[in-house]
Amino acid sequence: MPEQPKHLVPVAYHPRQAAQVLGIGVTKLYAEMAAGKIKAKRFGRRTLVPVTELQAWINALPGHEFPEREAA
Repeated sequence: MPEQPKHLVPVAYHPRQAAQVLGIGVTKLYAEMAAGKIKAKRFGRRTLVPVTELQAWINALPGHEFPEREAA
């Protein structure tokens, strides 16, 4: 029998977990899913949000450049 890895890296999250990982509310996550900005998968009755979808959503957010601060 092959040895089990010590640390499993998730490939998908339950919507509640995905919202927590993103730092947004579950309602906002479901709104983004309904708008087609985050695509979820179904496995039976379970909804799974792939990590790749979370990464793509973050990458699609507009960037913001902060002004440089002067040294104190």
